[in-house]
Amino acid sequence: MSSYKLPSPKDDARAVFEVLKRGGIAIIPMSVGYGITAIDPDAIDRIFRTKRREPHKRHAMVGSYFLHQDIHVLPPKEAGIVKLLTVDLDLPLGVVAPYRLDHPIIQKLPPNILAQSIVEDTLAILVNGGDLLDELSRLATLEKIPLMGSSANITSKGAKIIVEDIEPEILKVADIVLDYGRQQSHHPRASSTMINFRTMKVVRYGACYDVVQDALWRFYGIRVPDDPGTLTLSSQTSANI
Repeated sequence: MSSYKLPSPKDDARAVFEVLKRGGIAIIPMSVGYGITAIDPDAIDRIFRTKRREPHKRHAMVGSYFLHQDIHVLPPKEAGIVKLLTVDLDLPLGVVAPYRLDHPIIQKLPPNILAQSIVEDTLAILVNGGDLLDELSRLATLEKIPLMGSSANITSKGAKIIVEDIEPEILKVADIVLDYGRQQSHHPRASSTMINFRTMKVVRYGACYDVVQDALWRFYGIRVPDDPGTLTLSSQTSANI
């Protein structure tokens, strides 16, 4: 019989949130692979150093569709596209968009953390990352606390879809690790597809990219490039047949 505790997103989110509020670091399951998250600025810096992040890399806000609506500022068409992808089609998505500088949660971010999280006037929020992430974001939003995070892996080593693949130094820095087993959204690769909705440019090719690409063209007539990684893999496969 397995010794693993059965997932309970609401209860587990509360346990994680208490650890985070005490200045801790959590490794949590997300639909696009395991993430590492923190609230305390010193904890966020520890994550940054442990992941060996380069200075140009940015933090993202761990969020939800509700938080995206509250913080991001988008015209009706672009807002409708986010709803189509994350609500109607139930896809995970990194939404990069202009944000409300006067929002209470943004106001609580220390200047150095905010500077490490924005590109020009845009901020990335992970939307639709799974039930646990939605509940954790809800708890943080109720208390107007910024919850920052990234994938639980050494930079450039790829997001992990099972805890066993997470590097030991990443696991060591965490105060709590939730193991929900293998995460589902990892085709063509783990980590979220990320789109800048101010420019409608792809920032990162990630999970469910082919579905996102199809939906943008099918419903809005917007063409985005084919995933170059998939094209490379396809050509290599063909050459080896």
